[in-house]
Parts: sequence; C-alpha cells; structure tokens
Amino acid sequence: MFEIPQPLHPAIVHFPIVLIFFGAVLSALTIITRRGALPQLTALILILAAGAAQLAVNTGGDQADEVVNRMPQAKHLIFVHAEWGERVRTTAVIAAISAVVALAFYRFARFRRFLAIVTTLIAGAACYCTLQAAQYGGNMVYHHGVGVETTASKTDATQGATPGAQPPAANPSPTVSPQ
Repeated sequence: MFEIPQPLHPAIVHFPIVLIFFGAVLSALTIITRRGALPQLTALILILAAGAAQLAVNTGGDQADEVVNRMPQAKHLIFVHAEWGERVRTTAVIAAISAVVALAFYRFARFRRFLAIVTTLIAGAACYCTLQAAQYGGNMVYHHGVGVETTASKTDATQGATPGAQPPAANPSPTVSPQ
C-alpha cells in the first residue's frame, strides 16, 4: 500500500529546502509586522526545517558510503555535497533557536525587531547553504551520474524489451480526431 522510496535521501531533501526558504520569508515578514501568530508560525516552520535538514543529513550519510563504494571517482563530489548539507543543518538549527528566542521576547518591541532581523539573516544564510548543497547535489546527479541506476527498469523488463532495442519513435505531429 505504501512504499518507502529506496534510496530515501533524494525523497527527503526537498522538505528542508522548501521549509528553509518558507521560514526565511516568514522571518522577514516578522520584521515589518506583528500580525496574528506570524512569529509562532515562523518558529514552527524553522524548527521543522531544522528537523528535516537533520533527517536529510542522516539519510545522505547512510547512502554516501554505498555510492562511494560503487563510484570511487565521485568521492570528492559526495563529500563536498555532504559538507554543505551539514552547513544547512547547522544554520537551520541556529535559525530555529533564534526564532524561538525572538518568540520569547515578543512583547519587547525593539528587542523583538532586532531578534527578527537576526533570525532573518541566519535564515538567509541557511538559504545560501541550501542553494550550495542543492547545486552540488544536482551537479553530482545530472552531470556525473552519481547515484543514478543504470540497469533496465522494471517496466522495460515486463514489457519484453531486449537490450539494445530501440524505443518506439515518437509521432512528431499531433493527430486530430474528427468530431
């Protein structure tokens, strides 16, 4: 009914990416407004981002040794990506802590605004680290084929595809059915 993706890291990494950027936007909004539960939501999103980043680091670490064993030439790329991933986690945790501290001083307007600025700057640093980790991760996968399975997929095997067989040609012009 429900399958856990294998490997898990590529499925997990998109959660911290989205949560970190969303948390950074919310923390910027807390500088200019005190509306509703915005500081509480910012703290919650950044806490979730830090947890998701930790999960991404854990799943990436679990997968890294296997990929290095299969592709030793990619060791440097994997470790650079892992370093940026750890920086993402660290800055996300610091941003979450800053948001919680800002939440604790919510009633003190000047100090609240100062802490909101600090949280926004730290969340911005987390966004930068996220972009770098994503850049290295995408470069590994799309330019170097790290972690890409090169065997025939299950659908090819079940459809009777033979090795070296050409896929069916695509129809270059759309057909219109008479009505």
